[in-house]
Amino acid sequence: MQKRKILSLLVACIMVFGLIAACANGDDVTTTPPPATDNDTPETQPVEDDDDDDDTPAPPVDGDREFFEFEFYANYEWYDTAPVWGNDLVSEAMRDMFNIGMRLSSPDIDAAQMMGIMITAGELPDVMMVERDAVLNQLVELDMLLALDDFLPGSHYATLLDESTINMSRINGNVYGMLNWATNEATGNGGWMVNQDIWEELGSPPLATTDDIMNYLIMVRDAGITVDGMPVVPMQFGHSEAIWQFALNSFGVVAVDGVASVGDALQLYLTLPEAQDALLWLNELWNEDLINSDHFVETSEQIMEKLATGRFAIYAGHDITAAVHTDVRPVFLDNNPGNEFMVIPPPAAPGVNPAEVWTSRWSSLGWNIIVITRDAENPERIFELLDFINSQEGQVLTYYGPQGSLWDELDSEGFPILLRQLGDLSATENDEIGANIRWNKVGNTGVAHRMGQAILNRIPREEWGWNDVATRRYSQT
Repeated sequence: MQKRKILSLLVACIMVFGLIAACANGDDVTTTPPPATDNDTPETQPVEDDDDDDDTPAPPVDGDREFFEFEFYANYEWYDTAPVWGNDLVSEAMRDMFNIGMRLSSPDIDAAQMMGIMITAGELPDVMMVERDAVLNQLVELDMLLALDDFLPGSHYATLLDESTINMSRINGNVYGMLNWATNEATGNGGWMVNQDIWEELGSPPLATTDDIMNYLIMVRDAGITVDGMPVVPMQFGHSEAIWQFALNSFGVVAVDGVASVGDALQLYLTLPEAQDALLWLNELWNEDLINSDHFVETSEQIMEKLATGRFAIYAGHDITAAVHTDVRPVFLDNNPGNEFMVIPPPAAPGVNPAEVWTSRWSSLGWNIIVITRDAENPERIFELLDFINSQEGQVLTYYGPQGSLWDELDSEGFPILLRQLGDLSATENDEIGANIRWNKVGNTGVAHRMGQAILNRIPREEWGWNDVATRRYSQT
């Protein structure tokens, strides 16, 4: 029976490795159009709105560059399309700067299905965020994407990113997209965090090793702790692949896409004794009911809801200093005054050097890619906006808002001297500013990393915000 359970968990892990189970509202959100002019045709006249309570300012109309709006489609069911362009300080600043609007959208059905439907119909959104996979190659082969080579000379994107990295993104010799969160250095958003109130209630036990984690989770289970009548989940992993990836990391195995580096050779990681030990550890967590039994089928939204309400003891995921910090922690703090997400070093298995346990994988090519389709009416101006976002000035704006919001002055390197830390913002304040990468559609990891370090170096450690502590703890450079 024990072998059968181990085999079942192994099969489950392999099936979900590399996949992300996620779900979100896929409805399109429209932005505010400019006021009508005498030259508008009946088809382009905006619909009149009798709602006197709508105080969203209309974008200006530049005599030389008329306002236009484009659709930014993210091919992920979980992608947040709620933000409305022009309703916060960040997007308002870019709207006024470029006289442009961005309407967010995502699939309201299975992402692969939606992409197939759009390709078959021959109609694509103006801009798409997609994976660098077979679908991207198919779009290129069907001549549905615009090559960006003519836009690259002199661009921020080409200046800030190594030419070798850009060349690795070429298909048939051309650049068909902008790499999102590309980097020349090791970085990552992953990590481990603890529900501080529960940990302190149970005596603040050590959490340095995988054995410590196992013992603590058993304590949580046996304590029968509930939140709003719902049981607390002892060990909550992020998206399905995290359950396997984080176990491998703790047991000293650095594996990507099924292989691990062993000396100068690549080896299937399942053949490594350390990987097998990681699987046995996970199997024990599962058999002891320390992992949520719905883990492999629950959605990203359900996971984030558990974190926001505090129905977890330990969380390990790839989004600690990203989505969890931006979207979940403010809600958690509002619901749990005095509590905190306590970031901890990743646990190390017996015999593994803690300094060699990584929390995230990384690639110089970043996460995914932003492409402009041939259906886009103003590709040059779209690229101009996306290139600005990718620049240092754009990264400052999308992270920390415009001048006068969270900062008044820049230092000698062009990074903001903050008046307040991001982690100190309430959810309402963050919505009003639109900071914290909400509109950072072409992330620049190198600039973001240097900016974060510059900000941390200016303030005493006792004044660090939560995300500052988490970022420094998981810094891999």
